[in-house]
Order: sequence, then structure tokens, then C-alpha cells
Amino acid sequence: MRLLSLDTSFSFINLSLIEEGRVVLHYYEDSNKKTLEQIPTLLTRLNLRTEEMDAFAVSLGVGYLTSLRIGITFMKTLAYITQKPIIGYENLYIMCQFLKPKRCALRVSSNIFLRDCQENKIEVLKDLKNIEVVGLSFQGLGDVEFFPFSLYGGLWAYKKLKEGYKGDNPLTLEPIYLKPPV
Repeated sequence: MRLLSLDTSFSFINLSLIEEGRVVLHYYEDSNKKTLEQIPTLLTRLNLRTEEMDAFAVSLGVGYLTSLRIGITFMKTLAYITQKPIIGYENLYIMCQFLKPKRCALRVSSNIFLRDCQENKIEVLKDLKNIEVVGLSFQGLGDVEFFPFSLYGGLWAYKKLKEGYKGDNPLTLEPIYLKPPV
């Protein structure tokens, strides 16, 4: 099985190709170009033909809503047109699954999204108030330099499909919208 996984939750594009449970390609690019104009050219440049994929995976967030909507819509369209399964994944949940911390966090604009991995809940904070977390150090959170969401999200989605999951309904996949407390 060949699965293409895409993460556009922040200002960069992060994509991975999983074949038979192994990562055969991981690509990361941070440029000044808009996400929508990057994806098709990137796939062509990397010689990735979507019709040769057996399944798709996409990050639903948390992240910047415009870039998330673009990535999700692009992947939903591919899944719908090719009639191949698609699985959406939440990036904080993926960090919990693979890093095994107590808590992980991501900063989106002025909000910090904190997932308690043990209680399986998300909070929206303005600061961490001395809370120990695993996060992305370039965001000023925790000690992880870069977490390849598309890679680990792709592996997670691949495993779910191999276990018999048929995929999400592409028409219902949406970005994760979390509003900060008022």
C-alpha cells in the first residue's frame, strides 16, 4: 500500500510517502509561497503521481486555519476523485502517540494548544504558567526542534488502514476549530 500524507498546519509544507509501512520519502519546505500554489508543483517535482496512491492522510490541525483548509481540501479532493481512502489526524494527538509525553503543546498565533495525553483533552491557553510540556522549541515551547507530522501521521493512518479501518468520509473532514476561552 502507498499512502501520501500531508501537513499544512503551519507556514511550511510537510509531506511523506509511506510504502508497505515504511517511510520512503519525507519532504519539508518552508517558503514564502502560498500553500495552494506549492502543493501541485511540489508533487510534480517529487514525481509523486496521486493516481498511484492507495490512500491519503492529512493533518486536521491544530494550526493556521487558512493553510489547514487548503491542505485538507486538496487531499479531500484527491481522495474523492480517485475514490481512495483518506484519514485525518490531529497533530497534538500524533505527538502524544509517538513521543509519549504527559502533555504536548503547539502555539498558534497568540494561543497555546495544550493536549493532556493521559486525560485525552485539549485546552487553549495564553501561556504555559510553568507547565512542563513537549512542544516545538522554535515556538518557544518544550524541547522538540521539529516534529514531522506528515511522517508520523502517515504511519499512524497506514496502521489504521492495515487494521481494517476503511477511512474517513472525505466530505466531512474539517480543520480542528478550537476557540480560546473568553
